[in-house]
Amino acid sequence: MVRSLSAFLFILISCLPCLSQSISEKVVDQYDISNKRLLAISTGINLYMMCQGQIDLDSAMLLSCDAYKFSRLLPYNEGYDNGRISSGQSLIDSGLIEKAKLQFNRLAGDDQIRLAIQLGTYYLFKPGTVRTDLDQSLRYIRQAQRLAIRSGKPLWKNECLSLLAKYHTQTGQILISQRYFSNVVLANVRANDKKGTALAAANQAINLPMRHSDKIGSLQKAKTLCKQAGLKTKEIEILSNIIVEYFISDWKLARVNYLELIRLQKASGFLHTHLAENGIGYIDDVQGSYVSALAHSLEAVKTMEKTGDTKFSALFYPRLASIYFHMDRKEGLTYYLKSIDNRSKETQLFWYKSFIACAGEMIKYYGGKKALEFLTPIQNKFPPLTLFDKMNLYLVRGYCYADLKQDRRASYFFDLFTEMAKQFPPEFIYAEIPFAYLRIAEFYSGLGDQSRTKLYLAKVKPFLPSKGNMYFLCKLDLINFRLDSLNKNYKSAIKNYQLFKEKSDSNLTLAASKQITFMQVQYDSRNKDASINSLTQQGELKQVELRRSQYVRIVASGGVVLLLVIAGLLCYQFLENKRSNEKLQLQRFEVYLKNRSLEQLLEEKQGLLKEVHHRVKNNLHTVMSLLESQAAFLANDALSAVQDSQHRIQAMSLIHQKLYASDNITTIQVSIYIRELVGYLRDSFANAQKIRFQLEVDPIELDVAQAIPLGLILNEALTNALKYAFPDGRSGSISIAFKHLDNRRFTLSITDDGIGFRPNNFQDEDTLHGIRLMNELCNKMQANLNINTIRGTSISLVFFQNQKAKYYDKIS
Repeated sequence: MVRSLSAFLFILISCLPCLSQSISEKVVDQYDISNKRLLAISTGINLYMMCQGQIDLDSAMLLSCDAYKFSRLLPYNEGYDNGRISSGQSLIDSGLIEKAKLQFNRLAGDDQIRLAIQLGTYYLFKPGTVRTDLDQSLRYIRQAQRLAIRSGKPLWKNECLSLLAKYHTQTGQILISQRYFSNVVLANVRANDKKGTALAAANQAINLPMRHSDKIGSLQKAKTLCKQAGLKTKEIEILSNIIVEYFISDWKLARVNYLELIRLQKASGFLHTHLAENGIGYIDDVQGSYVSALAHSLEAVKTMEKTGDTKFSALFYPRLASIYFHMDRKEGLTYYLKSIDNRSKETQLFWYKSFIACAGEMIKYYGGKKALEFLTPIQNKFPPLTLFDKMNLYLVRGYCYADLKQDRRASYFFDLFTEMAKQFPPEFIYAEIPFAYLRIAEFYSGLGDQSRTKLYLAKVKPFLPSKGNMYFLCKLDLINFRLDSLNKNYKSAIKNYQLFKEKSDSNLTLAASKQITFMQVQYDSRNKDASINSLTQQGELKQVELRRSQYVRIVASGGVVLLLVIAGLLCYQFLENKRSNEKLQLQRFEVYLKNRSLEQLLEEKQGLLKEVHHRVKNNLHTVMSLLESQAAFLANDALSAVQDSQHRIQAMSLIHQKLYASDNITTIQVSIYIRELVGYLRDSFANAQKIRFQLEVDPIELDVAQAIPLGLILNEALTNALKYAFPDGRSGSISIAFKHLDNRRFTLSITDDGIGFRPNNFQDEDTLHGIRLMNELCNKMQANLNINTIRGTSISLVFFQNQKAKYYDKIS
């Protein structure tokens, strides 16, 4: 008795009455008890089939009974139900099980036997997988048996034996179960009770496991017995079970039986034929008979709306949507969206399949990106609950990424789908999974991946005899064409392409398109006529009400007008707030997207700027290398000029090296830079080893626009000191200080204890060029330069932070 999603079903059952549209109680109330039971069972069977194993049959029956406000025991009490609701049944339907147990001890005779059977039935078909429920069921079945034997009434003996047989069916003991059912059939045959025999044979056949080798034959025999006994509703129920078997194995026979089912339903006055019409629509749709599929699906929706049976509309509108999409008609999206309009966690079991299908079809018309934008927020708010929903979400995500040409991500999601599909119950594999395999094969054939294409084609082939249709075969021919082309088997490729074109061209003829349009117009016209009639009737009723309440209206007219004005203002305010909120949400989303885009652009620009600094540094090093190679052929003044240029280039190169190696590409840490530049110059001059360097540098960050001229000034000052301050190998010291003066001012000083400037130094072109260069750089930084030659040489400058000098300007 495996029942999945029991907690979810409890919430769904408790919320169904307030979540769905109202059912026309007038239609249901005119049914006798057998037609009500047929409605509960037919709806339960259809829910079971449509949900494809996401819920079990017992849970589907419970959902059906709750939807129509029937007793939960109605599908199971046919043999002893006298049309009256007993007090014990009322307690069970109200969930007051303990009170029902107490009442059992106070009853006697038939009432006690009936309540024992009802309690046994309640526990046997209760959602959940608790072993104690089965134990409780068996306990009450045994008590009912003892009471039935004591009463001596065959009715109760047979009912107890039938319930015991169902118990063994639920526990998987099929042989024992069938033996008990056979005993009930034999007892009724001996009593010459044709009705009892037919019901017993029907129970025996229905309770065989799905796809059992004897099931269809047993159902056919039971159907004949019910027809002979005049049990029309039981005959219809058995036919529904026959369709379930054929639906899995043979769609052609399933369709034939659906047509007979509709005929029998109409003949017995059963108006809820939309369940069967929808089933035919599904079969015709997957087999490519779109005209017939649309006719039956439109009839299903029409009957559903006519009977007011719209509680499970989320299972009917998607059929219309699917047909429209298979005919390349965009209006199918309208029906998918209609089926998920009132989505909630409580009804997720019914609308989630439509949501996934809608996302899949959006790819065709709006592309994979838009489909993902539709899919992701709803998936985040309503995560999938079942295996079927999870695997199909992976599949649709794969389709989206395939459309976006993100083949690796698409392949990843297709692999997830394939792994989960292995766990799916084979008896509930209809057309969706084989067709998914076919589309995945098409994806890999487009990539030229022959091995994976053949792998998925192998998964499709077992389903082709029963699930194949024009649409399937059309796709298959296209894939075979691609495989033959890859293998250079051009003769076979041309043949397969011709077959593909023939099937795709014949898939929807012009005449069929016209016929479809005509049927749609007829459907819309009938809807409009019905709406007009409904409005007319409402108008007449309003006139009667107005005449009756004329006096009251005169007295209360002022109050009514005031209330209407207030209500109108409130509605207007509500709508304005709603529109404002929607606009605000849209604007927030747009701002978020723009911010994300700007952040990405900023990251890209920073990366590019780092690359520029890196290349500038490399180019400067290249220039230095060229100068160094030239220096080998130069002497005296020319050599000195080249070496000075090398030092200046290195000063700038260090800046660019710091920038591309740092996360911050606009500022550098000056203290580190000064130490590295001093180290470089010390290594560049032979006499520098006798000179002691003293550094007092504060940890200061400067903009690159100030750092480069500052570095060049430091280079010139140190170069002059190393070249001229300590002649003839003298030793000495050079002090470098870079400090804060206040919040925005900085000072740089380079002081040596050498021989100081001599008059002949100012006649030296190198020295003069260095001083001019420092002056120009200070002007660009708007800094004050001071040179003092007392007791050596001291060069100092004071400047403000963030003076936006353009360090790429030409320095003359």
